[in-house]
Amino acid sequence: MSAEQRHGCIHEFLELTGGLTIAAIARKLRCCSRTIRNYIAGRSPIPWHRIEMLRLLALESGAALSNTLNPKPQDKSPVVANIDLDPAAPDVPPAEILAWVGIYAPHFLSSKRSFALYVRGWNVVDKIRRAKREGRFSAVLARWHELSVELPRMWRAGRLFTGADPPAYVHEEAAR
Repeated sequence: MSAEQRHGCIHEFLELTGGLTIAAIARKLRCCSRTIRNYIAGRSPIPWHRIEMLRLLALESGAALSNTLNPKPQDKSPVVANIDLDPAAPDVPPAEILAWVGIYAPHFLSSKRSFALYVRGWNVVDKIRRAKREGRFSAVLARWHELSVELPRMWRAGRLFTGADPPAYVHEEAAR
């Protein structure tokens, strides 16, 4: 096996990282930032598997981006919001509020009361509006579609929740 096959090229490494910070590259590759600095400075050879990992991550993010830009109709969440429409914010439906809280603070979905306190206290409606204006909200919805499949299994199981108030969501089958 030659050195070319065992090690990656710095030009290829920099092209695949696409202007990310050293800390961001280290997080993606799950290594320390000193290792990345050594790769860039030429003090350490870049192992071939790091280049391949970057290629796979680039393919994955490209597929995720195309899915968020062109959502499929079958990407429907299996849970439905168990909350009413906020009359002060008719432009933000309960499903979008549920998705936002489900991504950024899922532990507040365990009860309607804690969910309402979080939405009011952290001004979630304005955050959703800002994310929509900046074009970031479609990524939140895409991530919610992935997480909501596991959500019914994650929350509200066991004796601890038998007397608690209802959650902020219900199963789609139960909502019908």
